[in-house]
Amino acid sequence: MTRAALALLLPLLLITPAAVAEPVKTPKVLVIGLDGARYDKLLAADTPHVHALLDRGYGARSALYGSGMAQTSSGPGWSTILTGVWPDKHKVKDNSFTGNALASYPSWLERANTAKPALSTYAAVDWKPISDQILRTGQDRKYVLDGDTAGYTGSDEKITADAEQHLRTNAADASFVYLGQIDIAGHNYGADSSQYAAAMRTNDAQVGRLISAVESRPEYAAEDWLIMLTTDHGHTAAGGHGGDSPEERMTFVISTGAARPAVAPKLVDVAATALRHLGVPATVDGYPIGSAPADPFDSATLKPRQDETGVPTSVLGWTHQAPAGWTVTTAASMPQGVAEWQGWSFTTDDFWTRTAPSQQREANVRARGVFAVADPDEWDDKGSPSSTGKFDSTLTSPAHDVTGKSSVRLEYVSHYRQEGAQRGTVSVSFDGGPAQVVRTHDADGLAQQISLTVAVPPGARTAKVSWRLFDAGNNWYWAVDAPRLS
Repeated sequence: MTRAALALLLPLLLITPAAVAEPVKTPKVLVIGLDGARYDKLLAADTPHVHALLDRGYGARSALYGSGMAQTSSGPGWSTILTGVWPDKHKVKDNSFTGNALASYPSWLERANTAKPALSTYAAVDWKPISDQILRTGQDRKYVLDGDTAGYTGSDEKITADAEQHLRTNAADASFVYLGQIDIAGHNYGADSSQYAAAMRTNDAQVGRLISAVESRPEYAAEDWLIMLTTDHGHTAAGGHGGDSPEERMTFVISTGAARPAVAPKLVDVAATALRHLGVPATVDGYPIGSAPADPFDSATLKPRQDETGVPTSVLGWTHQAPAGWTVTTAASMPQGVAEWQGWSFTTDDFWTRTAPSQQREANVRARGVFAVADPDEWDDKGSPSSTGKFDSTLTSPAHDVTGKSSVRLEYVSHYRQEGAQRGTVSVSFDGGPAQVVRTHDADGLAQQISLTVAVPPGARTAKVSWRLFDAGNNWYWAVDAPRLS
């Protein structure tokens, strides 16, 4: 081989398969909403297309807020799903939409439309208030029917047909399709009925048609499709919703994609996930699926009830064994009460809210997975220990390195209810020295995201954070989650 020929060949030899970039696929999003579909019933029903979505992605049950924040009804539910923020922000409390702040919290479709006007946005709904209230603007095309007047069986069929056509032939960058007949079957016959299961089968077949329309697109191989399936609330066995029972609060998120989060996503994550997939930055309450910050409390090993009688024995949901590095210190003078709440405990929404429903525990929506709880109200339910002493317990973090810092940021989720002389404090101790109170909780503050700047003394090397609830009798409670010192 001549030197000239070798010079021509050498660049080709240096090209390896790893150097060949994969073609960038065009992101597309389809969110399908099944009104009033209970997750347990959906999985138990003959719903092959739902199960196929689960097989190619991820799905998990989640829990709604309760009456402390909003009714478990469609107005708050779909507002939460479509905006990505909780009812304390969008202000939709029930189906009247009275006093809502939706103008300040646009839907994910509108956010996508505003950020990237070239995107094709679409919605098809037959519960008309979604169009009238939540999706007023922000869609290039909107197909709206009135299922309350015309009936949801026929309207769902028309919605499906229109959406099939759109998904098969349009650019269809961002789409939302709503189907309503499961909810009507739940109201008329109950979640345990054959009619409810039949409505699920019908909507499942329609979901299958929507997925087939996507997969038959001429450019499907060059597209990156995110498909999500969700619901706005559950149903009681006899039918109905709006209350605080686990069945009414039962929702779910099913999503294609590789994410397998250890902690179940929440309804606000639907909008966040859709927007990230489309490359649209947004500040919402949700996290894209799989991106929620790691939480030390989620490593706790939970066990079944001991004294609490309102919780099924099958629900694993509490422990006093703190995660590695964390400590719980309960005052020696604190009398013995309900075992589960003898000082700070680690628990879950499913366990804690069953202990005393409809007392605003359900509104602890910004906590995820396992969180810490000090609950004098429940502690006092065995033997009335508050008649002889006070609840006094402190939760303390591991030592954090603060060497060379002039200040640090302390963040945590707080769900606090105040009554009587009960006191809650957050304090920081540097290098094992005296605790300095940096925040006092002495008024109701539900589902708050707390962020504090804490000054670091010159020369300090470590800091520990403590949450103390004390001077409490038969009062309320404090839940804390996602603590972080950065």
